Amino acid sequence: MAARHQATGRESPIPLLGAGAFALVWIAARAWTQSITIDEADTYLAFARPDWPAHWVQHANNHVLNSALMRLATMIFGASVWTIRLPAMAGAALYIACIHYLARFLFERTFPALCLFTCLVFNPFVMDYLVAARGYSLALGLMALAWAVAAHLMTLAPAERANRLAARGALISVSLALSFCANFSFGIADGVSVATLACWALRGQIAGRVKALAAFVAPGLAAAAVLAGPVVWAWPRDQMEFGASSLSGTLISVLKDSLYEPNAYLLHPVWREWLARHSRYLFPALGAALLLRVAALLRGGAEGSEASRRGRQLAFLCAATLTLTLAGLEILHLAVDMRLPVDRRALYVAPLCLLMAGGVAAIPIATRLGRASGAAMTGALALVALYSLTCLRLTYFKEWLWDADAKVAYGAVAYYNSAYGVTEISCDWRYYAALRAYQALSGRENLKAIHERFPGSAGESESFPLYVLNAASDGAFPDREKLKVVYRSAWTGTIVAIRPEVEAAGPCRQPGAGSLNSAPRPGG
Repeated sequence: MAARHQATGRESPIPLLGAGAFALVWIAARAWTQSITIDEADTYLAFARPDWPAHWVQHANNHVLNSALMRLATMIFGASVWTIRLPAMAGAALYIACIHYLARFLFERTFPALCLFTCLVFNPFVMDYLVAARGYSLALGLMALAWAVAAHLMTLAPAERANRLAARGALISVSLALSFCANFSFGIADGVSVATLACWALRGQIAGRVKALAAFVAPGLAAAAVLAGPVVWAWPRDQMEFGASSLSGTLISVLKDSLYEPNAYLLHPVWREWLARHSRYLFPALGAALLLRVAALLRGGAEGSEASRRGRQLAFLCAATLTLTLAGLEILHLAVDMRLPVDRRALYVAPLCLLMAGGVAAIPIATRLGRASGAAMTGALALVALYSLTCLRLTYFKEWLWDADAKVAYGAVAYYNSAYGVTEISCDWRYYAALRAYQALSGRENLKAIHERFPGSAGESESFPLYVLNAASDGAFPDREKLKVVYRSAWTGTIVAIRPEVEAAGPCRQPGAGSLNSAPRPGG
């Protein structure tokens, strides 16, 4: 049995701390290992690297706070893929710390707390964006901070809560405003979070209500106005075109991304195929356990303990926030034809749903149905957590799988530039930004031009000494042009091909950079 703290009766926090430490190490390892992707490269090249303050530009790829911090990190520590991802890793550390607090806040027992923590942190959808050099990690971490501060308010006695309400309200307000500045797709969710948390905190308050309400509103508005006000005010309409046409599309995208995909290096193919085939039942099972738990609550028998109060409040606030957020998005969709968020733009949906489920699971219910539903909830969370751990991956993002070996492709470009004097190349649009970013980060190659290719251009008359292609759009091009393929990945479709006459002429000097022997592997 796990050791308990004598003063609180809580089980040892060591397993949860260990899971948090492992998550941080894994995220750092991914940030160090993974190739830079098209969106990360575009962000760096367009908004963080220019010698003018380009992080104020109105563009969907510019996540203002992240771009500004990316610029700061590369200025202080030098430009590298690691420092480009440093703001995202800071957001990940904040998110992990807050989720650790929330899991301990809800559960005294280690096992259910560990299951909830694993579901929230190791979810493959969430984990990808805790690494990628985009604003999603910061937005998620700052949103989690606001919820952790609200949870801390729930632990205070009424008199102490009233005394600290203004300061805590200001912290919640600023955290959610900065979350919005880190990623505008979190805007509705952040605004609804402020509203629901303020309404909850101010209920029953008479003295100091105006001051506390001002604390929940004014600091966040000021922070958002200073950092992102002019950017939002001049936002171009054509930057809001991508998304789903229905809420079902939003929710289905979140479910699919949260189930992607068991790692081939962690599981035998038999078990991996079995898991992939049956994974679609995981979240319906969690939903069924949740409904059973709600039925047990409605039949009565819930304890009037502190744990019950905390679970009820957090579950209700998460449910209200999620419902009002989705309702607000649907209203905007119907009123002004704004597209509904899909995939990463709906990232906040997964943590809110899982945190709500954790809150309901944490409510002690003394009846037989209550105990059975509690076991069902814990079991369902454990299954989702276990599945999430099988999806751990080190070398690629689901969203940008084709860029998983961009580092290897640039190694080939650098090799032929150094050894054979190749100074112009043509590359598929999937690799264009990544190769340009690696060129900027390296600074050693004297490439004159990287030409971007788009689908349908394969028949155009062109002649470059080296090509970086993708099999999906240019798979037949090397054979048609009689090129020599020096690298091909069946996993990502990446092809590096060179004209035979370039190599036939012999190397012009000893190669000083580049490698063709270090390709990343699927799922690793």
